[in-house]
Amino acid sequence: MISEFPKRIVIELTPLCNLACSMCPRHFIDEKDGFMARGLWEKLIGEITEASPDSIILPFWRGESMLHPEFSSLLEYALDRSLRVHISTNGHFPANRHREVLMRCEFVTFSIHSDKGYVYSREFLTSRANDSAPTVQVSFVKGESSTDKILSGILDLPELGGFDSVRLYDEHTKDGVFGKGGYEFDIPRTFCPKLTDTLVIAADGTISRCNHIWETEKGVDLNTATIKEAWESTRLREVRQNYPDNLCGPCDQWTGHTCGESWRMTADGIVHQIYGPAGIVND
Repeated sequence: MISEFPKRIVIELTPLCNLACSMCPRHFIDEKDGFMARGLWEKLIGEITEASPDSIILPFWRGESMLHPEFSSLLEYALDRSLRVHISTNGHFPANRHREVLMRCEFVTFSIHSDKGYVYSREFLTSRANDSAPTVQVSFVKGESSTDKILSGILDLPELGGFDSVRLYDEHTKDGVFGKGGYEFDIPRTFCPKLTDTLVIAADGTISRCNHIWETEKGVDLNTATIKEAWESTRLREVRQNYPDNLCGPCDQWTGHTCGESWRMTADGIVHQIYGPAGIVND
């Protein structure tokens, strides 16, 4: 069932990134640049506050959000309205530069691609009060050198070294094919859940059907349209009605396998979960 209003709203602050990770699809697209205008951000936050204040806001997509010159100020604008903000960063910016605003987020993920990113994630973690938000996660991608070097060390630490969770993702892209991890599954295709509850908004106000497809859709511009109008637009209705079309067809994200696996701290200890087409498997 399609949500009346998106429950997860990706809002890209910038498509720029300070890294060039080997698995990243930016190697296969035209270089993008620019920053989301403050006026557009405030417009979107105002709509979410009024229509669905419990929706999760994810202010990142194809780039590193902390490159936006107004990063902390923009997040504060949303947090001051008691909205739910989940942020991901590669951790290459000093934790103390944005520590205050990150501490107000509901969820912070450090996507580790280097020793530098891991060092800053540890600095941020140790500055967090025991009884305060946010939930702090470190994530890795299979096959990266940083994964082999750092992940096993964290898993060997008591209570995951203080992190609330650890994620190991499969690669989301193979040879520039957006959303394809290179696997084949002999199971019936199911409708992609991202099309039911998630809207992706690029820094220039255009939209994408999915965060795994970096190409934006034509004919919908959030500078003039509302989130509700975009969500119910003719273009997104066509995408859902024709699923899987030529863009969604090659994608294997619907299986859930690229969610990889996670280790999560609970009151009963560490819970290990493996994700995939058979559902979540605990061990």
